[in-house]
Amino acid sequence: MFDPPDSPEDERTIARAHPLARRLVERLRRGRQGRVLDFAAGNGRNGAALRAAGFTVVSIDDARAGSQAPLAGLTGRFAAVVTTHGLLHGSPGAIEARLDAIAEAMHGSGLLYATFGSSRDARFGKGECLGATTFAPHDGDERGVAHTYFDRDGLEALLQRRFSVESLEEHAVDDAAGTWAHEERALAGAVHWFAVVSKLPS
Repeated sequence: MFDPPDSPEDERTIARAHPLARRLVERLRRGRQGRVLDFAAGNGRNGAALRAAGFTVVSIDDARAGSQAPLAGLTGRFAAVVTTHGLLHGSPGAIEARLDAIAEAMHGSGLLYATFGSSRDARFGKGECLGATTFAPHDGDERGVAHTYFDRDGLEALLQRRFSVESLEEHAVDDAAGTWAHEERALAGAVHWFAVVSKLPS
């Protein structure tokens, strides 16, 4: 199994924020206070949009987000978390562990805006099979990178352990996902879940 591609840091490469991150900005503008965690910050486009809107943002880079203890050493709690690719890669167990770490770092009733792979994605079932819902491409930019895909029931079961689900929507994301991770082969038929959830009381 391999790591996802590194994100470019050159500010000139930073594109418009992901649609889900833009939705979080609008939600936060309606009055929620507190810090925001940009988990697996990629090229920084989502954090840049949040900072431009006046929010205090802590960004975790992709390598740290994929580590065993991605939030170790962070102090304080977050009112909201956004991750638009940090929960796409890895086994179901790895994704569950990241979700648990995120939940532990959030205030009670904190918001999580996150994307997850959908079983309607054209890549589902292709490449090396690493589990019933997990596959790694044989070629392209993400060769060897495990991707886990969820149907609605599977994703709801994962999220409802720690969160109350506000909305789950499937979206075609060929034009929304980070192009820096797909330079060798552009996405074709990619589908992600856009999840909006709030942390359950402890």
